[in-house]
Amino acid sequence: DVSSWEGVSEKRRVAPNASGGTEENSYEEMTMAEIMTGKGDYFPGLIPLVYAYLDHIQCDSVTMDRMTTYLDFIEKRATGQLQTPATWVRNFIRNHEEYNFDSVVTDSIAYDLMVACKEIGEGKRGAPELLGDVVIKPILASDAYQTKLDSTRVVSNDHIRSLLQRYATRKTKFDETIAVEFQI
Repeated sequence: DVSSWEGVSEKRRVAPNASGGTEENSYEEMTMAEIMTGKGDYFPGLIPLVYAYLDHIQCDSVTMDRMTTYLDFIEKRATGQLQTPATWVRNFIRNHEEYNFDSVVTDSIAYDLMVACKEIGEGKRGAPELLGDVVIKPILASDAYQTKLDSTRVVSNDHIRSLLQRYATRKTKFDETIAVEFQI
């Protein structure tokens, strides 16, 4: 029936189906970039789906800014604009002064690699080829144990619901200013 294909792209019509499956079960090989950012007019991509969801739930601006940072990072990694950790490690080893291109990673090379990884994770060493614009704030030992986790603070399910409600309805100062100005 030709009418059942109305609004379905040509690529979608010719996409292979899982054996014995229906159109809903069709599949197609895609690159990571295509999975994340979309392919043609028939697959929107996971990142646009996340943005659509955030828009649908009317995400607050603070969360949207944070999510945009994460999603931009993921997109750059998926599209090859940023190196994967595996490529970064391989390049680190290949560029190490002791590496002889014999597939042998000496203890010294391994140690230097671990130090570099630790320093990146602690925010002490930049790695723009790996992280792009993301900056890891330095982790200081003096900040590690200043706040004790207190499980007695949650006294009831009502308290948990109240916390969830507070975070579900949080607003930025900008949102509050707009609400006052327009008496929303």
